[in-house]
Amino acid sequence: MTEITARIVPNLWFDREAEEAAAHYIAAFGGNGRIVATHAPHPDAPSPQDVPVLVEFELGGQLFVGINGGPHFTFTEAVSLEVRVTGQQELDSVWAALVAGGQEQPCGWLKDKYGLSWQVTPNEYFDMLGRGDVEANRRLDAAVLATFGKFDIATLTRAYRSETGG
Repeated sequence: MTEITARIVPNLWFDREAEEAAAHYIAAFGGNGRIVATHAPHPDAPSPQDVPVLVEFELGGQLFVGINGGPHFTFTEAVSLEVRVTGQQELDSVWAALVAGGQEQPCGWLKDKYGLSWQVTPNEYFDMLGRGDVEANRRLDAAVLATFGKFDIATLTRAYRSETGG
């Protein structure tokens, strides 16, 4: 695999599930990732854990670090990871894998079983927005705001085209 040269590396705080979560995320993206390294706690640490303290993993070329730091901090919706997908089939596949054991949220967001928020957004949405039709973009945004759970690309497309005739 290619060497990862990311300068900005998201660090995700877990209680004790960093390695499990990394494997889950790699599977959710069809194996497009890998665990790069795991780091055991220092043997002289006051209370050594039976799990790695750090898990470095790659998803789609982006490096992440999972920290097994204990129950002190949890994820909030203030930070989310956006996944851009192409086509309804890819959207459905990624969505199903990430939401398993978690919760659907409004506007194409979900919270996974670890509490991490994700946005699964179709590239088709950005293609429509980029056309610069202000009225169509308003209808598109209204369709996004009316969505609970995953996006349906056909519904977004119909909303975008509804007054423009296509």
